[in-house]
Amino acid sequence: MSEITLDHANRILAQGRVAAQKNGLNAVFAIMDTGAHLVAFSRMDGAWLASNELSIAKARTAVMFQAPSEFLNPPLQIGQPLAHFDHVHSGGLLLMGGGLPLFNEDGLLIGSIGVSGGTPEQDAALARAAVTA
Repeated sequence: MSEITLDHANRILAQGRVAAQKNGLNAVFAIMDTGAHLVAFSRMDGAWLASNELSIAKARTAVMFQAPSEFLNPPLQIGQPLAHFDHVHSGGLLLMGGGLPLFNEDGLLIGSIGVSGGTPEQDAALARAAVTA
């Protein structure tokens, strides 16, 4: 498989929702293909509306850099410029926990997941749970 399929994306979304419910969270999940196009999207009842855009930005970040979004967030250093990306406009990136690249069994990139609804650490844990459950 060279791209994530809709069936695969829907299985990941279902696993993510179960993990969120177990953790008492209402989250939003976005799945993208390797071209950073939305394949599947799920917003749990009661999830924050802002999480819609945040989950998409995290998924976009993970697929474009082929790395978890929190790995791209360097520690703040006093007196040094802060690397950031504007996530408000279309096409933005977000350097905080909740975005994961998705790879097939051969290690090839097939897409990404972005999660928003809790803290960046909770979002990252939900993304991991969605793809490993």
